[in-house]
Amino acid sequence: MADTASLAPPMPMATTDVGDAGSRGNLEISPRAIERIAEATAVQADGVLRQEATFGRGLPKAKVQLAGKRVRVDVELAVEWGFPLADLAAEVRGRLNRTIGTLTGLGVDSVSVDISAVELPDTHVQDSPRRVV
Repeated sequence: MADTASLAPPMPMATTDVGDAGSRGNLEISPRAIERIAEATAVQADGVLRQEATFGRGLPKAKVQLAGKRVRVDVELAVEWGFPLADLAAEVRGRLNRTIGTLTGLGVDSVSVDISAVELPDTHVQDSPRRVV
């Protein structure tokens, strides 16, 4: 049988006012997380293509500079032939500005869009499967 005399009575929990959430700590968002948000947002625009890379990262590729509660975004894109490039860049810039601001609460100082590849649309549509002999 165990000796229970040496066990101390449980201590009462101190009740403290937890107060405002901001006074209890802070939230840090890494630049890499913002880069991922930018890349996922850029692909949502019509005409922006996801381009795989053999080495490194494919396109779209984002680079973020974070200073306090302000952010600068540089994004590199591949687009489909036939879309007006200036209009597409303006649409991506607006999407990134809204999405990053909404999801992170950070102020977006600038968004730079670099279109580094233009690809033809996939025109290899086959009506019937080919038979290989």
